[in-house]
Amino acid sequence: MVDGLEAVVFDMDGVLFDTERLCMEAWREEAAARKIDDIEKAVIGCIGLNRTDTRAFFEREYGKEFPYEEFHSASVTRFHKKLETGGLPLKPGVTDILEYLQSAGYKIALASSTSRKGVLGHLEKAGLTHYFEEIIGGDMVEHSKPNPDIYLLACSRLSVSPKNVIAIEDSPNGLRSAYQAGLKPIMVPDMIAPTPEIEKLLFAKCENLYEVKEMLIGMEEKPDAGELQCINRILLQGLCNTRDLGGIRSEDGRHIKAHRLIRSGALFSSTKEDRKILLSEYNLKTIVDFRTEAEKNLKPDPDMKGITYINNPILEEETLGITREKEGTGDGNTVVKEVIAKIQMTGGTPLGYMNEMYKNLITNPYSRCQYRKFFDILLNHKEGVVLWHCTAGKDRVGVGTILLLSALSVPREQIIADYMKVNDFNKEEVDKLMSDLMSRPDICKQPDRKELEAIRLLFTVDRSYAEVIFETMEQEHGSTDVFLREEMGLTDEKRKYLKDKYLE
Repeated sequence: MVDGLEAVVFDMDGVLFDTERLCMEAWREEAAARKIDDIEKAVIGCIGLNRTDTRAFFEREYGKEFPYEEFHSASVTRFHKKLETGGLPLKPGVTDILEYLQSAGYKIALASSTSRKGVLGHLEKAGLTHYFEEIIGGDMVEHSKPNPDIYLLACSRLSVSPKNVIAIEDSPNGLRSAYQAGLKPIMVPDMIAPTPEIEKLLFAKCENLYEVKEMLIGMEEKPDAGELQCINRILLQGLCNTRDLGGIRSEDGRHIKAHRLIRSGALFSSTKEDRKILLSEYNLKTIVDFRTEAEKNLKPDPDMKGITYINNPILEEETLGITREKEGTGDGNTVVKEVIAKIQMTGGTPLGYMNEMYKNLITNPYSRCQYRKFFDILLNHKEGVVLWHCTAGKDRVGVGTILLLSALSVPREQIIADYMKVNDFNKEEVDKLMSDLMSRPDICKQPDRKELEAIRLLFTVDRSYAEVIFETMEQEHGSTDVFLREEMGLTDEKRKYLKDKYLE
């Protein structure tokens, strides 16, 4: 099974069954009998549409007075007579790929614009029904292809993220539907060749289902495909959470280039030797500071010759969240007291509070705009290393790195593994901070369990924080890929450029 792929969703007509040519013949014959010209345009335009959308198409092309129901019924009769005469023709490689997918452990579904009753009838005749865990017909959604509804429903029924699903389609409408839903579209052309517009949407194009199977097997055989890579911490004297993302593998088998992307906490406490290492060994060229002006003024970055400094605050001063990151506003101990008081006042839980704070980082319009600028910086970066940091390098930098690694198509578990490493790298510092805080009677006179949990969560990260980022993107946009495209401005061209720049 390919790492990062959980399911495959098939279209039916033109992918499993060679029925679209029979349908074209039936429509042509009925159109000729009624002396209707240019019916091929209508047939091609309606491939992938359900009956409701097909009727709307005919009304646009031929006018509302066109007897669609009568024409459709007569064409269907002709189509079924052809099936009775010649049988239901399977496309090459159907049984072969279904057997492979089932034995490899993939979830398999079917999403067709044909009514569910029609789909079941075809599958039963061909003896294929048992391969599919879910069967979605065009009559089960309000709008079928090219809208994403049918694929989103299939993924929901399978309980999988669209990002981890391949869609096998033959028609532009179907491919647009799968792409908008956030799946990985594979085109197996039938009656329509891909246009340049469609080719941009594709994960792959294969001539037949045998090629699809071989492609998946080839992806499966990439060495160490399912292993998590080590996180490359840079050993520095004054900085504990600085790391090179080089070596992390993308889903396409490439790796992030070494000495190109570094995430970090604030550089204020870096030593002269630390800065020498970053400049000479790592060729540091650009520093992106995610902190607010007040935070910067309190603990400014050291001046380093030849470095381009870019101020890109992720939060506005007045909306700076109550986290350990909030160091630019005065006494850091005040932050802890504020967190405890707020949780007690709302009656919530510390974990719930932190999850909501992380959700705000991805939903706040200002923050989204600033993360979008971060991607612009990365796209325009010319040479050497770009380093981005906030205060502790865990919240604002954590979210920014999640977005970046997602854009580079790094598997989700690897992204979360990188995110969680902050707890290992910051452990000594956190233990000391916790000890100091617990000795302060003005912070916690006799801290209860909730207060202790609040303090711990304030200085560390939890897997649920990363997961809430992914969940929010998927709930709002259907998939992480769609979020990156619509909110971060990463068009297909920009995302490809980003990958080619930072992957090898």
